[in-house]
Amino acid sequence: MNVAPENDYLAVEAHLVARLKEKLAGMSPAVHVLTAADLADVAEANQPVPAVHVIYRNFRVLESRSDGRLAKLDHTWLAVTATRNVGGNRSGAAARRDASQLMAKVGAALMGFRAPLTSSPLRLTPGPGPGYKAGYQYLPLAFLVETHFHATTTP
Repeated sequence: MNVAPENDYLAVEAHLVARLKEKLAGMSPAVHVLTAADLADVAEANQPVPAVHVIYRNFRVLESRSDGRLAKLDHTWLAVTATRNVGGNRSGAAARRDASQLMAKVGAALMGFRAPLTSSPLRLTPGPGPGYKAGYQYLPLAFLVETHFHATTTP
């Protein structure tokens, strides 16, 4: 099945991954940039950390043309920092500190980034809350990016 590139909801993923890999290169320890597909069969205890998980969340329709052949969509992408630090395990303070520092770098790398085939730069938006479990800290950043979805054949 062929899909017009601008209609491919997940096409932005590769550009987000490439941007993060470029901007986080050289960090020590090395930061893994992973997609939902990379994480599908990985148990939490075996996941590489530190990492950024790039995950497509959903979309909403901003506008739809009256003939139904063109729509403006806002897509939500998550960039979730994942770290593990068992120091201060009970409070999670060390893991939160590590995740927060990585989150700052991820935010700086993605805020305002304009991926190909999009109609807007990435814009920060409210996202899901953080998670903490057994030394793992997850801090999500959520971004909106606009695309135009259109019919590719004539009626």
